[in-house]
Amino acid sequence: MITAVKILALTFSLIDARVSTLDGKSIEGSVVKLDADQVVLKTTAEQPVSVPIRNVIEVSFLHAAAPSSESAADLLEIGLADGSEVSASKVTASSAAITAESTLLGDLKIPRQIVRSIRLQPTKDELAAEWSSYLQRDNDRDLLVVAKRDGSGLDFLSGIVSSIGEEAVPFIRDGDEIPAPRERIYGVVFAKADQTAGQAGELAIRFAGERSVTGTAAMLESGVVTFQASWGQKLSIAAEQISSMDFSGGRIHYLSDLEPHSERYYGLEPVLQQADNLFSADADTRTGLSGLWRMSRDCFPNNGKPRLTLRGQEYAKGLCIFPKAQVEYALDGRYTRLSAIVGVDDEVAFNQQKGQPPTTVELRIEADGEEVFRQLIAAPDEPMPIGLKLTGVNTLSLIVDFGDGSSTCDYLDLVNARLIVDTSVK
Repeated sequence: MITAVKILALTFSLIDARVSTLDGKSIEGSVVKLDADQVVLKTTAEQPVSVPIRNVIEVSFLHAAAPSSESAADLLEIGLADGSEVSASKVTASSAAITAESTLLGDLKIPRQIVRSIRLQPTKDELAAEWSSYLQRDNDRDLLVVAKRDGSGLDFLSGIVSSIGEEAVPFIRDGDEIPAPRERIYGVVFAKADQTAGQAGELAIRFAGERSVTGTAAMLESGVVTFQASWGQKLSIAAEQISSMDFSGGRIHYLSDLEPHSERYYGLEPVLQQADNLFSADADTRTGLSGLWRMSRDCFPNNGKPRLTLRGQEYAKGLCIFPKAQVEYALDGRYTRLSAIVGVDDEVAFNQQKGQPPTTVELRIEADGEEVFRQLIAAPDEPMPIGLKLTGVNTLSLIVDFGDGSSTCDYLDLVNARLIVDTSVK
């Protein structure tokens, strides 16, 4: 129990925050306490509000500082296989560990096998997309990435990076060691093998500069957050340098990351419009020519696969489903809730015929065969948030149908579609 005296003593170090919970609620107040068990907020209520960490999705600090005065563009960057990104002013490496000096986190020593990449030069806007493409490769050997002498882009050599020194990067290629001058190296992308070894983390701590580190056992005291990084090192950082603490790891599963139990399709047109055309042969499988109408994850299934977009807002996670389709997921009673935002994707939402009523698409959701949601969604409608209880449900069915007599503009998005894990189920 936190007494009034303790609250008064902490007043000068309280930090305003917003706590988002698994049941969809949001609570704002000043953080009185944050540890591995709970977040305690001083709100407008008479008594402090305590939220168990097991029920927290995210703690957002409302007055986070701007990024460090040391420009992120001037820093080097270490990328971990778990998605963590750490800026550093100095980086060296041996075959066992990466050693770095971080403005925010101090001295770091990270096991080599969990590091995915190291950018050894300040970032350059004209090279950012090309560098990102190297990070997406499924490479089984280390890539030594260099800037072309004429400034036209990046190139690479494939081999083994044995270490990274202050002056040179020893590089083994075809059995020969080449001491590459470090000043020529833009970055190193390590082979992907065994890069998940030793990782552990239940929360992502996001910094004001948008980078993040995965860790556990966070505690806020006297304006400083201490936590254990995913590689086991204990770190401390001023709370004002943190934008949020995301506790959703392991508690939220996005539908677009899960494999459906089944996908069934029933043509590409309403029954009254069906005609013999180029797509009829595979319309019920959405393979071959009709593949552009198959369910797509995290992007629109046509026109170069742009991100899912609803009324100008892009979303990184979600499903895009064209009727008539039924997609089923085996939940096995592991979840308590489904939340999502639904609407017709901007790629087609406003392709309406002048003078005609807006076209509509129908979304039905069934839980173990029982209908729990049904809605006609007009193409230009504002996105609609939905939240459905799923405790004990074994099978979730998403059924997208033609809402009228036309298939025009019927690409339905379910963005940020996520399942909340039932933590009581072992």
